[in-house]
Amino acid sequence: MTQEILVASSATRSQTRSWRVRGRVVWLAVHRWVGLVLGAIFVVIGLTGAILAFRQPLDEAINSSAVRVEPPKDGASRASLDEIFRAAKAKMPRDAVATFLSMPRHPGAAVAISYRTFDDEGAATSRKIYVDPYRAVVTGDELIKVGDDEIRQAPTNSLLSLHRSLWLGSNYSYLVGTAAILLLLSMIFGVVLWWPRPGQWSLAFKIKPGASAERRIFDLHRVFGAAFVGILCMSLFTGAYMTFRSTVRDAVRLFSPVREAPHLVSTPIIGKEPIGLDDAARIAGAVFPNGKLISISLPTGDRGVYVAGERTDDEPSRTFSRNRVTIDRYSGETLYVEDRATYSAGERFLEWLRPLHTGEAFGNVGRTIILATGLMTAFLYVTGFVRWRQRRRNLAAPSRRQA
Repeated sequence: MTQEILVASSATRSQTRSWRVRGRVVWLAVHRWVGLVLGAIFVVIGLTGAILAFRQPLDEAINSSAVRVEPPKDGASRASLDEIFRAAKAKMPRDAVATFLSMPRHPGAAVAISYRTFDDEGAATSRKIYVDPYRAVVTGDELIKVGDDEIRQAPTNSLLSLHRSLWLGSNYSYLVGTAAILLLLSMIFGVVLWWPRPGQWSLAFKIKPGASAERRIFDLHRVFGAAFVGILCMSLFTGAYMTFRSTVRDAVRLFSPVREAPHLVSTPIIGKEPIGLDDAARIAGAVFPNGKLISISLPTGDRGVYVAGERTDDEPSRTFSRNRVTIDRYSGETLYVEDRATYSAGERFLEWLRPLHTGEAFGNVGRTIILATGLMTAFLYVTGFVRWRQRRRNLAAPSRRQA
């Protein structure tokens, strides 16, 4: 009986080793070809993402004469939002439609107001006008995008289009999203097969000293890939979410409620002028007394509404706020409030995905990690490609010697 148990145990271990060997061969083939084919896309996405992690300071550096302002030395307060908006409107074309106002992210920055103009065929040109918030003086007017042109844009906008859709347009962003999913699956499968056995963790992260160039390339690819695999997987998953947002939200709804903001409109009141930006900001501030006004979506058309974003310190996003107040532009009535304090577990999970993808959830530390991760995609692709070339040469060597 004991001998039979030993034989069975030996057979089980043999089957396990066989599974691991077969699985490793299959995964290496999948990893190799997915990496070679989609890896080049991954490098483009990674490098552009690394740069975009610091998009705001980069925008300021590129367009510093318009974006940066000098705070008054006497400590004077900012001009009213209505004054700032009037100054911007005076410099816009007559048919321009203002769409969004972004508050300065620090005392030395300008207010940014986005607007659109339309040509005779209805194609839109998006621009952004900057206003000194202390003096209510326009400091610059920047082209953001012309029609559907993915390249002729503001520098960081063009870079964002390359990151999202390889300059193919938003209708083709699914290609990048699909590539991210395939690379994510390849990495997860690879981690399962790579996972060290008990007592071998030190070897899993070891670069063999004095090894040949081929072995050194292999070790570098393996060790750095393992070290960054968690962040790479996170970047791929959150990037796929940015592409397939509605699908991910529907999947989350299977486990937790996820609400959608209703489509709301203002009700015109005969003989009553619309409220101004200062009134809208005051109404939003009363709803979120601990919030900081970060943006106002401006009403377009007679039935448009104000949507004010009031950021609180506990939000993972630094550039947008999920505390939002929708306001009727005529009556000043609060039509809808999106309050993070009432978020379900699913809504809180979804709220974190974009800030994790950009790195802003953890400030400059998070952005630096995303920068390093983006650079790592290029390193892994180069070492993987070199290793593939070495292997091909080694396999071809015997046949050349026989010839």
